[in-house]
Amino acid sequence: MSSPQLVEALKRAQSLGHIGPGEIDSYVEHAVSHLLAADPAYGARWCDLGSGGGLPGLIVAVERPDLTLTLVDRSSTRVEFLEQAVRQLDVVGNVEVVEGDAAELAHSNLYRGAFDGVFCRSFGAPSATAECAIGFLGATGCLVVSEPPEVFPQRWPLKGLQALGFVGVEIIEGPPRFAKLAVSTPPGPDVPRTWKQIIKKPLF
Repeated sequence: MSSPQLVEALKRAQSLGHIGPGEIDSYVEHAVSHLLAADPAYGARWCDLGSGGGLPGLIVAVERPDLTLTLVDRSSTRVEFLEQAVRQLDVVGNVEVVEGDAAELAHSNLYRGAFDGVFCRSFGAPSATAECAIGFLGATGCLVVSEPPEVFPQRWPLKGLQALGFVGVEIIEGPPRFAKLAVSTPPGPDVPRTWKQIIKKPLF
């Protein structure tokens, strides 16, 4: 059962257009499944990339207060919402909200290789998601991405993932479905490229 405060926060996100229409409980259930697929170690540091309306970041913060979370979004209006929601849910002590371009933040000394894991629900195309996320991940980190219900075998090509520094991809069938990508080697200093380059010339 979702707390009244969490339901209120997500309804506000919905009214602001930060999450889509539909039952709030279904969003919470999906986020809980995302958390279960990720299975973070106790006290780990995780990032929600493109947090938007707080899916799954806000739910993870409530479910796992032992985790240190950073919610990243490039939109000032979404960041303002997330900051208000974090206060409303009384999770300020373990949740940081950051506004910025993920491709730039991944090169910051504050965030480069700083995370045990990265959540992504609807950040972008697989290649953009993988390229940005690996800059945030430590040597034993993993990226856990929400997948569409339809199966697309070429969404995560092994060669492209290995070139970035991932081992490969594990698909958690669910439903819901998730892709879990573990780091093999740290990325080169030029990864990720600028967002403009990522979009113009995707790696796969």
